[in-house]
Amino acid sequence: MPIAFKTVFNKEFAGFFRSGNAYIVLGIYALLSFAATFYAGGYFSLDNTSLTSFFLYQPEILIVLLPAITMRSWTDERRQGTLEYLLTQPISYVSAVLAKFGAAWLFGLLMLSVSLPFWLLTSFLTPLDNLNILSSYLVCILITGTFSALGCTVSAFNSNTVIAYIISIFVLWCLCNLNLDFLITPAENISDDVFVRVIRSLNFNKHYQDFVSGQIGLDNVIYFFSVMIPALWLNVIALEFKKK
Repeated sequence: MPIAFKTVFNKEFAGFFRSGNAYIVLGIYALLSFAATFYAGGYFSLDNTSLTSFFLYQPEILIVLLPAITMRSWTDERRQGTLEYLLTQPISYVSAVLAKFGAAWLFGLLMLSVSLPFWLLTSFLTPLDNLNILSSYLVCILITGTFSALGCTVSAFNSNTVIAYIISIFVLWCLCNLNLDFLITPAENISDDVFVRVIRSLNFNKHYQDFVSGQIGLDNVIYFFSVMIPALWLNVIALEFKKK
């Protein structure tokens, strides 16, 4: 691991805890997750062999909380006047972007780990489909990576932390609620299965449900990286634009 990358990564990840944001976000995540699980999710009334109640509202919870971490990624650099200094250091834009993104993603994984004791506790109460649960955790890991990439990119295009937070929530909400199935109806009489598959492959919920139901395909994994990678590329473009 390059020293410059490691330095930025460590600084960013440690900064979450120095500011106190990390502890607040972790606490709110636990509160929202378990409130959604036991109340809105109907934990005691549904078949929870796959922890369905817990994973039911995870995307919505992550939409609200991950931007609270990523919103400061680049806005703080501009506000504190350290962005110019960072960009003049012997570190490429790509490395700087990946370091901040990696720190946000790692925090997202730490956030998800808060729920692991709940998984263990439930296993003592009822037999669980652990492979299905692993599949659901995998999609949550991919979601945190995708949301972190988009959140960092939004932060790079903004100088105000609050605005970056609001726009990030809006972008993530649009991604999660994107549903282009209405385009399929006019094409019902067209024998083009490829068209139908392409349209459905753009729907976030389709891929999320595939993972949660344990029906993982390569297209499901590709979907998240197809959002993540362009977002990081836009982040690099934003830095190059600010440098110029």
